[in-house]
Amino acid sequence: MKSPFTPLRLLGLACLLGITRLMAIGDPEATPAPAGRWIVGISPFLEHESKDAVYRALGRFVLEGLPTGSSLAVYDAFHLKTVASISIPEAKAFRSSRTRANQFGGELNRLRQFLASSPGPDAAAGPTLTNAVRLPQFLDFLYENAAGSGTAADPSVLLVLGSPMYVDPKEPDCSMRDGYFPSDGHLLAGRDRTVFGKGSRDTGISNAVVHLGYFGDPWISDVHRERVQRFWNLYATRRGLRPGSFSADLPTVLAAVTRGIGPGEAGTPAFRGEGLDSKVEMVRITRDAGVSDWITRELLSGNRPPPPRIRKGPMKIGIRWRGDLDLDLYARPKDGSQTLYFEHARSPEGYYFKDHRSSPDREYEFIEFESPVDVDRVQARINHFAGNAPGGPGGEVRIEFDGRIYSGAFELASRRGNEGREGRGQGPYWTEIDVPAILGLRGDASRDSR
Repeated sequence: MKSPFTPLRLLGLACLLGITRLMAIGDPEATPAPAGRWIVGISPFLEHESKDAVYRALGRFVLEGLPTGSSLAVYDAFHLKTVASISIPEAKAFRSSRTRANQFGGELNRLRQFLASSPGPDAAAGPTLTNAVRLPQFLDFLYENAAGSGTAADPSVLLVLGSPMYVDPKEPDCSMRDGYFPSDGHLLAGRDRTVFGKGSRDTGISNAVVHLGYFGDPWISDVHRERVQRFWNLYATRRGLRPGSFSADLPTVLAAVTRGIGPGEAGTPAFRGEGLDSKVEMVRITRDAGVSDWITRELLSGNRPPPPRIRKGPMKIGIRWRGDLDLDLYARPKDGSQTLYFEHARSPEGYYFKDHRSSPDREYEFIEFESPVDVDRVQARINHFAGNAPGGPGGEVRIEFDGRIYSGAFELASRRGNEGREGRGQGPYWTEIDVPAILGLRGDASRDSR
């Protein structure tokens, strides 16, 4: 069957040699890169328009940019497989692009075949894996298989080409799809709790500069980009690496790679990691600024809305509170369904969203059931996770259902948080939300709806 990626199939070494005369990597006046180990991890799920650019760029680098006395190893950064391996001898003859083309044509052809091939069985996951790499597992792989291939005098450079949003069907609770990103707590936890946690294999290529080149514009907002870049920079630092460039412009990334740009240089921000929040959760940034209006806006005084006309339908349920406290909402549509909360942010029925302390005076979080739920079967409760509250925490529950907003008060008897523990003696730290009562379908749940 003919490959859909025709341009790459036709791009031979002779053509690549011609291209190198016209397109140089980075600034031609820049100081040549020092000899060393160069490691490149590539997503096997790149879109077709990105593959040709990657092959041209890496081909040019091998033929003209890679210093003599250096090595280049290229890997599949999702399936963790070697693609190509090249070592440039410390000899004058290998300063010639033609010599390199003759000597390393086989390895460049393996790179071309990798990029031209269709993705493996994981393609069944559909577009969710576009540009996907598994950076934590890729680093583990390198620590186990690539460590010790150089010397202390040979600085390692790691270039990862793929999506900055981690997606792995085997780790759904750590997925960075749909605007989610990991909290700082993932950086402090162990690998038994999160794929982003610190493990026992974080040695071997320490002090290497890691550059991340991505494709297109995957960001919901500038804040989304900043949060994701900050997380990966701190993640790299905690694994003994030095964060480098982070860009969708391939020439910019390659220029930074060849110049050895690190944190704080050439506009690369150096994020600080002091005072990290220890809570392990996936936080969501949303494109729709109005998605939280129902819970953040002040309700006008007036008559309470009547009970809903239906008992089944989509629902949003959220909590608001004041003070330096961490309260958590847990909810599921019925017995046996998955519970949505900070450590399980998505389910077939809906998703969990948290403000993540962007509004210090009024925290909020909510759960949206996008699939219809039965109001009599919804189970929701609140936990006092952290923070001191001498009089016990309190706040407001809001429910959006049947086109109306309902409100009720909540209180807890706890004076300090219990970090989500359950069982005997933990009752004061939890309170149940009576959904039908707040909706006015039975009793009076101290409603103050508008």
